[in-house]
Amino acid sequence: MQENKNIQVSEIVSFCVNLSRQMILAGANLERIHLAINIICRAYNLHDVSIFLLSTHISLSAVDQYGNYASRQASIPPAGINLERLKSLNQLSYKVAEITPATKVLNQMLERACNVQSYGDILSLAGKILAMSCLCFMFGGSFLDLIPVAGVTALIHYLMIIFEKTGLDRILINILTMFIAASCATLFIYADLGNSLAAVLITVSMIVIPGIPLVNAMRNLLCGQEINGILQMLKIFVETMAMGMGIYLALVVFKGYTLLSVPDSFTNPVLLSLLSFAASTGFAIVFNIPVKDLWLAGLGGLLTRIALIILSGSMINRLLFMTLSASVAALYAEFLAVKRRQPSIYFVYPSIIPLIPGDLFFYALAGLYMKDLDFVIHNGINCLLSLSGLSLGFVLSSTVSHYVRRIRYKNF
Repeated sequence: MQENKNIQVSEIVSFCVNLSRQMILAGANLERIHLAINIICRAYNLHDVSIFLLSTHISLSAVDQYGNYASRQASIPPAGINLERLKSLNQLSYKVAEITPATKVLNQMLERACNVQSYGDILSLAGKILAMSCLCFMFGGSFLDLIPVAGVTALIHYLMIIFEKTGLDRILINILTMFIAASCATLFIYADLGNSLAAVLITVSMIVIPGIPLVNAMRNLLCGQEINGILQMLKIFVETMAMGMGIYLALVVFKGYTLLSVPDSFTNPVLLSLLSFAASTGFAIVFNIPVKDLWLAGLGGLLTRIALIILSGSMINRLLFMTLSASVAALYAEFLAVKRRQPSIYFVYPSIIPLIPGDLFFYALAGLYMKDLDFVIHNGINCLLSLSGLSLGFVLSSTVSHYVRRIRYKNF
């Protein structure tokens, strides 16, 4: 009997580790993982729960009411974003905590939760092209620039698939991918199939720039996950510099740096709002949000853009208006999360697309190519202020939702 109980606590801990691993691979933040583990362990009367969680590693140990101890750990490979799978896994965590099924069926339940429908490769690519086309206009591109944007987006899409199958290191993948992509973009401009090389490169870089992991890293730094935040920031910095190196090599080889110029910003508020709706919808397809929820994802991007237009027009401080704009996106997502019992990032990720400072990040890198220190400092500082504002906005909304969750799930 004692041996059977020991097996049960071992199975529960193993299930929690496997569930956490799958949630991170689907795009969950660490706060969500901690919540899922805690409610499941408490539902099964486990105590002395110890969680060590990084974006690349998880270690969990717990003791049951009979004194039996179990410990498990697992490594986590590079993650993508599949928000429908994340929603399914999140619902599974609450279901398991609510009904506490027999431990022997937990893995079967996890396998079913991971098996969700996806758009497939062609529709996912179509979503990327839609999103990149909208971003191209927002970054000052023209209709003619849509040709290289669509072509290079498709090229990057398939290059990433091919390179990841080879098992190459992410740093090398980023260098090769962006060298080939920037080379092709430069050749498009030379062939008069585009007007602004800068607008094209900024746009297609958004596919590779780890914008959402960067926001999550900043959020971790401000939310008590300092170690993980620092490690994520270092990883993102190295991988992004590798991406920049690929672009730099292409600009040197094909003398593309002579074509670089800062495009005029797109300022029409109505069209900006509509483009933001379409871009967030396109990314929602890439993130595998079902058709019935695409309009909610697009609406989040629309509301965030409207907030950004109003706030940036009425105040000078970038940190302040980015914080408030991010709060609008996060509170919108938190409201839907509470109402529909889904993870908030299911709606946060598409909603914050208008706020990710991909153009500032690119110009900071471009300043290095042009050896313009003032340009680097100006855009680099604004980029950091934007990211900090994004993170602070999340912190404010997370504080509100934290107490809402405590009230709703106080029995756990």
